[in-house]
Amino acid sequence: MKNEEIKIPIAEKVATKLEKHGDVRIDNYNWMRLTDEQKNDKTPDEHTQKVLDYLHAENAYFNNKMGHTEKLREELFQEMKSRIKEDDESVPYKENGYYYITK
Repeated sequence: MKNEEIKIPIAEKVATKLEKHGDVRIDNYNWMRLTDEQKNDKTPDEHTQKVLDYLHAENAYFNNKMGHTEKLREELFQEMKSRIKEDDESVPYKENGYYYITK
């Protein structure tokens, strides 16, 4: 597919009023939030399918426009990864006067 052929996905705006600690804000994209149950369900409901369809459209658009950079992105990722010590240790935390980590 040529770059010109794919349509830019535009997320629907649905204003949702959110209030916390007396502060009110409007979130136009709150409709995209999914519960853990919705994310893990084997058969998506209508709302989940709508969110997934939009995300698939965004990914397709990105891949269409940025596909030519895939090799460079992978090289950069591998270089960054090579500079990071890979281990499964947590940050030390203090409890009852002792420091603990998990490995």
